[in-house]
Amino acid sequence: MAATEEETQMRTISELSDQAIRHYEGLRKEHEKTKTECKQLKQERDEALQKLEDFERVSHKVLQEVSSMQQNLEVEKTCRETVEALATKLNRQNRSLKRKSMMYMAHLDANVVAEINLTDNEDEENHQEEGPGVCSSSHCQLVISELRNKLESALEEKKRLAIDLDTTKDQLRKTREELLREKHDNTVLIAEKLQQKKLLGKYNRVSRYAVEEYEALQADLELEKDLRVEAENFAHKMLVEQKKLKRQSQALMQSVSPSEALDNALKEISALTHTMETQRLEHQRQLKRLEDELHGSELQKQLAALERKTVVLEEERRECMEKCSRTETEAKDLRFTVEELQKKLQQVSNPVPALAPPPPPPPPPPPPPPPPSVSNNPLSSLMSLLRKKKGANSDIPLVEKDAAPKDPEKDIRQQAVSEMMERIKKGIQLRPVGQTVIKATPQQRERIPSGSAIQELKGILTSVKRDSPCPSPPARPSSPEPQSELQKVLMKRRGVLETANDNTLPAQPFPSSVLDLTRIKIGPTSAGKSANNHIMQH
Repeated sequence: MAATEEETQMRTISELSDQAIRHYEGLRKEHEKTKTECKQLKQERDEALQKLEDFERVSHKVLQEVSSMQQNLEVEKTCRETVEALATKLNRQNRSLKRKSMMYMAHLDANVVAEINLTDNEDEENHQEEGPGVCSSSHCQLVISELRNKLESALEEKKRLAIDLDTTKDQLRKTREELLREKHDNTVLIAEKLQQKKLLGKYNRVSRYAVEEYEALQADLELEKDLRVEAENFAHKMLVEQKKLKRQSQALMQSVSPSEALDNALKEISALTHTMETQRLEHQRQLKRLEDELHGSELQKQLAALERKTVVLEEERRECMEKCSRTETEAKDLRFTVEELQKKLQQVSNPVPALAPPPPPPPPPPPPPPPPSVSNNPLSSLMSLLRKKKGANSDIPLVEKDAAPKDPEKDIRQQAVSEMMERIKKGIQLRPVGQTVIKATPQQRERIPSGSAIQELKGILTSVKRDSPCPSPPARPSSPEPQSELQKVLMKRRGVLETANDNTLPAQPFPSSVLDLTRIKIGPTSAGKSANNHIMQH
């Protein structure tokens, strides 16, 4: 499920990166197109400015020509006024001369008047009558005609220049409007170019961030894979330890006497197992929370949190290893204490004289009981299953004792059990049992009876030993003399019990002993079931 989610996330990231790249390419093409249009508009603007400069230069020349023409017109006007004033003066002079001549003629004789040629005067008078106020000089007439022609040509040129000036003004106005429009378009294009540039920069940053995020997610994915593998290995180890603890607790519940103190010890063992299971679940929840934090938070926060969690888990692992070593040491001490208590219990319950000769070896043990009787003994069936699982060839029998022990023996046994409980309460924690099995020699199989609960408990406690980081003290070899003495006592009691049972209760399938099988069947089995149910619920 996590792999499919990671693949989906990676596919989504790749699609987003491809989409961002395509969008970036489209924006780059639009940017190139906009740059081309901007260059074209700049060229058009330069051409318009060149045309405007040409129009300004032409208009300036036109204005210069108009000003020169106005100056010429002013000169011509001045000349005309001067000519008119001169003509008026000449006309007055001619009139005055005419009056004077008429006056002189009145004083002259008729002969003198007849001699005077009056044709010119008549012509002059006719000319004066025809054009009064006009100069009769040919030069003046020529100048006046030239001035009139120039005036007409100047007026025509003035009209033409005025028309050209109006046209040039219109063109200048249109050119200015076009220039303003081009400037506005250029400003809009520059603003759009800046916006496109900013957008392109944003897309560059986004693409770079996307690549960085992709690399970070890939690193997170690798880290999550490593963490998941480590968590799976840790969970597998915890599951194996839990199974071993379950088998050990079942073996202990069915092998130890079902007294109230041992029931409490089994409850404490189940509580310790529950604590270990809770720690395992807590570790799994922490790993899951770490994965969620890897998905939900930033990279630096995730790395810091992972480092802190790693340090905490390392400390917890170190504490667990220390607890394991302490528990193993205490288990060894407890095993030695149990052996000593068993020896004391055997010595107190069955005092044997030191000089008594050893009894003859007992006959070989009888064949195993039929299947119905085996089904009535759950402890033997459980131990046979354990032997099948472990591949052991030795048998773990029970020790049979009298059904009615004495009160001092009960007190000693109760004292031993209370001492065991005190040691367990001080910090005994069960660890997974190893796969080591102590095989019994043929002589021991012949000499140890099939119903020895003490030997069974001793074998289970010996199987608790496993490898640990701290050095463990070497196991004490069992001395042959106490072992042989204990075996002798047990063989003697077995022979006595067999003879007593043959005489008193021949129909009883199993002899009564200190470990009552009915109590074992009802008490420890129910306690083991309740402990297993408690563990499975949690």
